[in-house]
Amino acid sequence: MPADDDEEEVLPGNVGGAVRVGATVHRPTGPWTPAVHALLEHIASRVPHVPRVHGFDDEGREVLDFLPGQVVDVNIEALSAARLVALVDWTRRFHDAVADFIHPGPWRFFDVPDATSVGHNDLGYYNICFDGDDLAGVFDWDLAGPTTPLFELAFLAWNGVPLWRDDGPDVAAARLHLIADTYGGPTAREILMAVAPRIQLMLVGIPAHAARGDTGMANLMAAGEPGRSRATLDGLVTRMPLIDRALG
Repeated sequence: MPADDDEEEVLPGNVGGAVRVGATVHRPTGPWTPAVHALLEHIASRVPHVPRVHGFDDEGREVLDFLPGQVVDVNIEALSAARLVALVDWTRRFHDAVADFIHPGPWRFFDVPDATSVGHNDLGYYNICFDGDDLAGVFDWDLAGPTTPLFELAFLAWNGVPLWRDDGPDVAAARLHLIADTYGGPTAREILMAVAPRIQLMLVGIPAHAARGDTGMANLMAAGEPGRSRATLDGLVTRMPLIDRALG
């Protein structure tokens, strides 16, 4: 924790560059920053647990709220059912809030064919914090951009079930049903079937963006992506018939 309001604490993350200064986070910007700030300003009064934008510091970094709370390490524990429900409830509220939001970009996220709305696009356990079973914050909005609610739920399921890990088909099916029933829209089977194309989008997009000079994507590649996700997706594809059968 920073010793005073002026001391910088490097925050964890594979993309890199974010630091905490007192009650704020300072992050590198990119061409996508104006669109992300417009999105955050649009939802500021409509959706809880999102950071406010406080402009830029003397180094040109964006300044946002620091959102305190517990970040769950799913390598050690799974999101509890209550926490998963809280996250999906928030996601539905967020999607309703952006139904009327339009922005020409540019956005950082990978191109999604037939996108219908703007999403967060990175609803992983590493970008969410909790206060007990209650959601406390959703951060790291740099990948926000045009997508579909189904793709948003597919990535949430990839991380929140989690589908990248083999916890058994019955567990996976039950948590997919929990996501679908809580959100109210796509079925559990539709969410499952959307996971592979959503992850494939990332497998192609990360190296393509890195080749175009996106330092954050280059950092992801240095951390083992997209190879790591490709291997776990291959594992999921082999398990999908069993999960599908368990969905009933």
